[in-house]
Amino acid sequence: MSSLRGPLVSADFLVSQHSDVHYDVGTSMHHGKRLALRFDMNGSSSYVEVTRTDVLKLVQAAAVSVQATSPRDTASRRIEIPAIHMRDLRKLDNVFATANEPSLVVRQQAILVNADPVRAVILRDTCLVFLPDGADSLVSALKHCFKEQLVDGMSLQFEFAALEAVLHTVCKVLTNDGEKILPLTKVYVDRMARGDLPMNEMETLRALKNSLHELESQVSGMRRMLMEFLENEDEMRMLNLTTIHEDPALARDLEYLDTDNIESFLEVYLHDIYATQTRVALMLQNIQNTEGLAMLRLDTKRNYLLTVDLTLTTWTTMITIPTFIVGGFGMNLDSSTQQTPYMFWIVFGVCVLFPLVGVRYVMLFLERRGINTSWSAN
Repeated sequence: MSSLRGPLVSADFLVSQHSDVHYDVGTSMHHGKRLALRFDMNGSSSYVEVTRTDVLKLVQAAAVSVQATSPRDTASRRIEIPAIHMRDLRKLDNVFATANEPSLVVRQQAILVNADPVRAVILRDTCLVFLPDGADSLVSALKHCFKEQLVDGMSLQFEFAALEAVLHTVCKVLTNDGEKILPLTKVYVDRMARGDLPMNEMETLRALKNSLHELESQVSGMRRMLMEFLENEDEMRMLNLTTIHEDPALARDLEYLDTDNIESFLEVYLHDIYATQTRVALMLQNIQNTEGLAMLRLDTKRNYLLTVDLTLTTWTTMITIPTFIVGGFGMNLDSSTQQTPYMFWIVFGVCVLFPLVGVRYVMLFLERRGINTSWSAN
């Protein structure tokens, strides 16, 4: 655990854009170490370089007292709190960020929170938050939330205050993302509904829609995580790290631990997540309905063009036949037809009437088949 108190990186490598962040936040360290933000019981924070092995040893050391005083007789133990393993910590690595659902896992004297962008290990007196790339604003939010929960809410046990601070930060990040995307998306959706959105801006709307789907996936994952945890009373009782540490006998029978306070603050964040999910889902539904309206308008225009094309094609066909007849009469070959009285007027009349009658007949035939060929109706 000496690496937790070891010297930090040189100031020559400090590239953070935030005044209180002294590192390139989220950058991987040498020898498998990662930068983490460590909070103590006073709400003070510091930057440490840790490996998964360091965190594993830290959690195991915190759980020694509980393991040593708990009897080995498993017959009297109703529920056994699982010990931490390396695979549990591996899920908190950024490499597995896209492959893992948000999770809230309780181990002996440790709470593991995996909720993008926050991944944290909470002990009874310490909290380690692993920082993603470009986490300057996230660091400020974490410090503010931890100060609010630990300094202003002194009655809470540290693990509860830390968990509430982490959940509050995640909810705040998701809410801020929604507040950035939703108003801009509404502007584009309203323009598309009015029909004055240029085609070259449809790509922007498509990108916003993809961002909303990504946000919805994150929010839905958080909601599933909280709902599943609220349905498991045994895991909620395991959250009492300080109480179990002070009285290890409770680890044999968790039924004596109360879950009302835990359910209360978890339900608060569940409602916040549900509100964000509802807003995102409504906007996605609005986009889908507006896209349907836009497609209906395009279908109407396409049908109108098809009607025009059908009408012009019919007229062209009907005029082509008299043109063929007129071409036959216009040849220089001698025939007796030119001697027939009124033959010119007969041919001329047929060539004029045939297209009119033919087009009218075709239109009536199509209308009887349920095909509307009227231009004004479109």
